[in-house]
Amino acid sequence: MASFPSFQSLIDTVQGALLLAQPASGRIISANQLAAILLATPHDELLGRDFVQYLQHPADAAELMTLLASNSMVYNRRLQMKTATGRHFEVQLSLREVLLDDSMTLVISFSDRTESQLMSQLLNFEHQLVERSLNLVKSMKHEQQPSHDDDQLTGVVGMPQLLSGAHAETGRIRRYGGDLSGMAVQLINIPQLIPQQDNGSARRHLLRLAGSLCVQSTRDSDQVARQEDDVFLVLMPNTNLEGAHELGRRLLHSLGQLTYIHQGQEQKAQACIGISALRREENSPNAMLERLQGALSLARIAGANQIHRQA
Repeated sequence: MASFPSFQSLIDTVQGALLLAQPASGRIISANQLAAILLATPHDELLGRDFVQYLQHPADAAELMTLLASNSMVYNRRLQMKTATGRHFEVQLSLREVLLDDSMTLVISFSDRTESQLMSQLLNFEHQLVERSLNLVKSMKHEQQPSHDDDQLTGVVGMPQLLSGAHAETGRIRRYGGDLSGMAVQLINIPQLIPQQDNGSARRHLLRLAGSLCVQSTRDSDQVARQEDDVFLVLMPNTNLEGAHELGRRLLHSLGQLTYIHQGQEQKAQACIGISALRREENSPNAMLERLQGALSLARIAGANQIHRQA
């Protein structure tokens, strides 16, 4: 701004973008460096341009002047601006006319709300993560207290403990090599609890025996957890897919020997098994555990006492 040389060094220290413009034409006569940066226009090229061209909606200019005429000042008005390159961004804009060197000058200040919105989103996201973490801790604490008292007697662990072991084993395998496989075992003909007919003792007895058989059929280094009421997961370190399949075959035979009395009739237990193993390129057991569920579903479709494996 040629007539106000002392203002340039002053307005460059203002915290926020600042423009000085002619009220009638909207032509920019001075600007600080931050305004040039936000509008993506070199400072020298910014001078002389029409302020309206930086409004996303040119009609906002008339509305701003109407507000200015009725209130003598527009303060923190939210609107959309655009850069010289066409990028749109939301601002908080203040506007007023001041008398400088015996002529009225339009003073326009604005701040980019994009950064503050981003920070707000990041804070909200962080808050959500904290809430999820707290809920997860509460859930894990709840799950670590067995919902089935019989699990404490048979050696069946909780799912959080098995998942922790799966991640630890995966890390060990990535460092030193080795195998890790898993097995999902489901009893498919256990008696349903019908309060009007029984107290569920036959169902509970069969599940207790099944859990005990899973633990007895595995090694001390293996882990057995109850994923659902009638589904057990077995984690087998240092065991490849063939070894897991052989264990599943023996376990199916053992489970088939279980009998129970339900509504006065003797019945034999039936089960199905899904098997999978950690792949060489995998750094997490999650994909293997998902494949276990898919293999178990296919085993159920195949029928009673079936094994399906997904490599």
